[in-house]
Amino acid sequence: MTRRASRPSGSRVRRIGSPAAKTDSLQPLHTLLARRGTNRADEALERWLDAIADMPDAFEESSTYLASVHPDGFTTDERWLLLSMLAETADHPLYGDTCADLETQLELEANEWPDADPDARSDDQLRAASPVYRALSDAWSALRTAIEVSFLRDIGMPEMARAMIDETGSWERALRDGEATLMGVPRIVLTADDDPFGILLP
Repeated sequence: MTRRASRPSGSRVRRIGSPAAKTDSLQPLHTLLARRGTNRADEALERWLDAIADMPDAFEESSTYLASVHPDGFTTDERWLLLSMLAETADHPLYGDTCADLETQLELEANEWPDADPDARSDDQLRAASPVYRALSDAWSALRTAIEVSFLRDIGMPEMARAMIDETGSWERALRDGEATLMGVPRIVLTADDDPFGILLP
């Protein structure tokens, strides 16, 4: 079970070297709030992701803003989704370098398997083929989760940090629901837990 957020399916991967516009640190986040649930939400989300990647102030101020409830602001699930994206890019003074070293070792180990197309290799294939890759991947995942949990705890979101590592499905459910309302896509109903009133499931 994945414990980390996935970027919403409609968003594009940030282009390396594409700078965020010079602007107020929270403006991209406020723009996303204004466009939530519309066909322009995807563009606004990408601009916010660019901003938090390029501007430390945008990262810090977005973290502070999203850790608090604001009237007429994002829903709880939307806040969790956006905070999970911040957590995915968070660094750690002790663990960050080790995590980067593991990423390098994973890439080197993946290149030891030339029979697979580098662009088509899946993590599952590599884990099955290489016990070394599997061990490195497990270590990276555990360390990355520790960094993200530490980040969430440090900004005052212990409930969210606990949900990330529990096995109840509340983390994935919150992120799915947050994506549905933020991006204006249909809400996904997979289990009775996603439909507590029995309205959508037969």
